[in-house]
Amino acid sequence: MSSQNSSDSKSPDSRSPEPTPEEAMIRACIAGDRAKVATLLSTGTDPNARWQNSTGLMWSAMENHADIVDLLLKVGADVNVRNDAGYTALMYAAESDRRDIILTLLEKGADITGHNNYGETVLMMLARHGQTDVVEQLIKRGADVAATNRIGDTALYLAADNGHAYTVASLIRAGAQVNTSNIGGWTPLMMASARGDLDTISLLLEHGADVTPVNRWGQSALSEAKKSFRPRAAIALLTEAGATE
Repeated sequence: MSSQNSSDSKSPDSRSPEPTPEEAMIRACIAGDRAKVATLLSTGTDPNARWQNSTGLMWSAMENHADIVDLLLKVGADVNVRNDAGYTALMYAAESDRRDIILTLLEKGADITGHNNYGETVLMMLARHGQTDVVEQLIKRGADVAATNRIGDTALYLAADNGHAYTVASLIRAGAQVNTSNIGGWTPLMMASARGDLDTISLLLEHGADVTPVNRWGQSALSEAKKSFRPRAAIALLTEAGATE
């Protein structure tokens, strides 16, 4: 199971005449059939049963079935178990951008420090979606704003890359470094400039973002601004901060 799985194409084989109770429960979790899940749990089916190495809690979080998430947690589903991709239920909830499920899992002690096999943390996933209030909660709980994934992206980079100025502001207040680049040499300012995101460009510049770096392909914040949706305004902000050809 990965963040891109589709329950339509990869659910347990519906042609199987007699699925095991575990298979039936996973199938019900994917379909959102709370009553069926409850019945199977009441007859002793393991709440941590897996399919494709992922538990019903993971599938329910990914498919946005908050009622089933609640049910599984009440009967002792392991909130911090990981699958082969390194994902937890909280990570799937974060990637599905479901604030209610995220908060429920956090209340049940979901780990916020781990990372998946790509090196991404829950904080990075939430930053990508602009879930500013939950980002702030994770920061208060000790989430590492300096953590990077396997290609060097930080939560701040991902927030800037996706146009979430409020999330960028929260991360900066928490100590995120504005000039950290990934392995390609891309900085948060370059990504905001490529979008023509004037609010994020201004915010990064106000907090010391450097306008001079170039990435591995010779691109700079200024060169990216020229290709953006708001080239004139973005270029003006950058040149005022000292950017040159």
